[in-house]
Amino acid sequence: MLTRRQRMLLFVPLALLLVPFLLLPALFGFLTSFTNYAPFQPGQLVRFVGLDNYLSILHDDTFRTAVRNVTVFATASVSAELIGGFGLAYLLRESFRGRSIVRFLLLLPWVVSPVATGIMWHFLVNRESGMINYWPALLGLPSLPYLLTFELALPTAIVTEIWRKMPFVMFLVLPGLLAVPADQWDQARLEGLPVLGQIRHVALPRLRLLMLTITLLLLGDALGNFENIMMLTGGGPGSATTTPGFYSYQKAFVAFNWAAGTTSGWFIVAAVLLVGLVYVIMARRGAD
Repeated sequence: MLTRRQRMLLFVPLALLLVPFLLLPALFGFLTSFTNYAPFQPGQLVRFVGLDNYLSILHDDTFRTAVRNVTVFATASVSAELIGGFGLAYLLRESFRGRSIVRFLLLLPWVVSPVATGIMWHFLVNRESGMINYWPALLGLPSLPYLLTFELALPTAIVTEIWRKMPFVMFLVLPGLLAVPADQWDQARLEGLPVLGQIRHVALPRLRLLMLTITLLLLGDALGNFENIMMLTGGGPGSATTTPGFYSYQKAFVAFNWAAGTTSGWFIVAAVLLVGLVYVIMARRGAD
C-alpha cells in the first residue's frame, strides 16, 4: 500500500511537464490580457488596461460572428458525431468476418491529423480541380462552390469535422456496447422492442456517463477548432467559417495584435471551462 507521500511523488513527472510548458504560459497569457503587452513591438511601455481588451473583443463584429459560427459548428457536428458514432458501434458489436479490418478502416479518419484533413478536403471540394466536382462536370452538371459561398462553406467544414470525429466516438462507445450482457439484448428482443427501444432501455442506461464524457471531449475540441478551418477555408469566405480559435490566431500572428489574440483565447478557455463545469454537475447527479 502506497503512502500519501509516495502517491504524491507519482505526480512529479506530470508536474514537471505541465508547469513549465502549460500552466506558466497560460498564467502569463492571462495576465497579459489585462495589459497592452505586444511582443512584436519591442520597447513599448507595458501598462495595465483592465478590462479594455475584453470589452474591445466583445464589441468586435468579427468575433461575434466567430462565436455564432462555432455555436452552429459545435452543435451540428457534435450531435451528428454522437449519433453516427453510436450507430457504427451498434452495427459493429455483432461478430462477422472481417470486423477487425472494418474497424481499422473506419478509424483511419481519426488517425489523420486536422491539418492533413483540412488540406485533403480542400483539394477534394475545390471547384476547379476537386474530385467531388469532377463527376458532376463530367455529366454536364454545374459544379458547386463548396468553399466560396457563405451558404456552403460552414456546412462543408461541419461535414469534414463529422467525417474525422465520428470514428473516434465509435471507438470509445464500442467497448461499452460489447460489455452489455447478451441476455439483456435477447430479453429486449423477446419483449418486442424495436432497435431504438433496445438502445434506449438496454444500452443508454449503462453508457450514460460514458456518452456524457465523450460529449464533453467533442465540445471542448469543437470550441477550440482551428487547424482544420485554417487549412480548409482560411476562415472565409469573409468571416463565414471564422471561429474564435482562428480569430485568436489571426489577431496574434497575422495582425500582430497580441492583446486581442490572447484575450479572445481566454474566451475559448472560459467556454471550455463552462462545459467542464456542466459535465461535473451532471456526472455527480448521474452518480447519485
